[in-house]
Amino acid sequence: MLYQLMLFLIVTVSLAEADSGEKVLNGYDGRVDIISEDYEAGPFLIYDCQKKSWICVLESYQKDCLEKRAKDVHELKLELSCAFVAELPNKKSCFQKQLFMVSQNMGNRFCIGDDWKQKEMDL
Repeated sequence: MLYQLMLFLIVTVSLAEADSGEKVLNGYDGRVDIISEDYEAGPFLIYDCQKKSWICVLESYQKDCLEKRAKDVHELKLELSCAFVAELPNKKSCFQKQLFMVSQNMGNRFCIGDDWKQKEMDL
């Protein structure tokens, strides 16, 4: 009985100590912030129209998104490549907004160029 109690205490203490690593929610952490081959996590919420996903990215990816969108609008493309949604104070608040957008099943109307929206309305 004593050995079982001792074993239980050792397992409990070791499990409690196992997750004592520092969690970085706002600063950059290369171990967890590389979320795909294309993006790194940050406080800028975008919608990737090609992958059909909400993504919190760094400012450099947000600028790339704005440039791609401007090019797509200029070329009068039907479906734009991405949409910048919001700049939030930190990654944690961006993840919360991302969760809200996914849970509310927000549409992807912002992926259609304005000229095409007008043409569809005129029909």
